[in-house]
Amino acid sequence: MDSPITYDFTFEDGQTFHFSVPTQGWVETPANRDDPLPAWTLLATDRCPGCPLDAAAHRFCPAAVDLHAAAARFSAIASFRKARVTVVVGERTYASTVDMNTGLRSLFGLYLALSGCPVTRRLRPLALQHVPFSSLDETLTRVAGRYLLKQYFALRDGGTPDWEMTGLVALYQQLDDVNSALMQRLRRASEKDSNLNALCGFATFSRIYALAIDDVLADEKERLRHGF
Repeated sequence: MDSPITYDFTFEDGQTFHFSVPTQGWVETPANRDDPLPAWTLLATDRCPGCPLDAAAHRFCPAAVDLHAAAARFSAIASFRKARVTVVVGERTYASTVDMNTGLRSLFGLYLALSGCPVTRRLRPLALQHVPFSSLDETLTRVAGRYLLKQYFALRDGGTPDWEMTGLVALYQQLDDVNSALMQRLRRASEKDSNLNALCGFATFSRIYALAIDDVLADEKERLRHGF
């Protein structure tokens, strides 16, 4: 998919925020930004435990830089405010009136999956088939399905597949660490709670996945009894 994914937030007072998220390459890096970056985007600020980036080569946290564009716009907006959010993904358009927890969680998830962060960018295949406003069950099913498809290709190419999905659980544990550190960063950048609550919701997805994978598979097993 070459065209960017767009998000438009329209509030009752007529205020509108527009975001165009490119799907080719990383969303934003210090090299392609003209405006100065705030201190909370520095790699050394609230750095994630186990961050694999070389501090000598990376002055900024890629995930923080990518979130900065959205976080700055919503820093003074309360999480209970609602907006009409319209998302265009390729030839499809999604629209829903949601609170900031739901709308920003979806946007933040997209930014992070397309980020230059070595951990969050592992979710890039999901971002390229982005489904906004998805429920926990829908998200978990998509994640498990894509991961298992990758294991099938690994088997076909002569590799060792991870049918138990231990690698996926480990990834979501890493994501939990990243999200916790990003929340600390956003506390420095936000006057009100919409940014924090949105990322908190995204982090909750990560924590639940690591615990709920067996339940998700059990539900899918029951559904698949009726087809395929």
